[in-house]
Amino acid sequence: MLATQKNTKTIIKIGYVFILAFFAMNLLPHPATKIADDLFDGVHGLLLGVAMGLLLLGTYLNGKARRAQG
Repeated sequence: MLATQKNTKTIIKIGYVFILAFFAMNLLPHPATKIADDLFDGVHGLLLGVAMGLLLLGTYLNGKARRAQG
């Protein structure tokens, strides 16, 4: 059971790294061309989506492991 708890903490930490990358992209200058701007927005959205997914997955698995313990 301890291994599962460590895995969920790792998943949550990776989610936090993606959140930091998401916010760090705001510090970069925005591209001038339309296609580059669309690509920038796409990567920005991808980072946020992956971060949210990992944080929700880690939280869900952590709660599931705690409920299984009793």
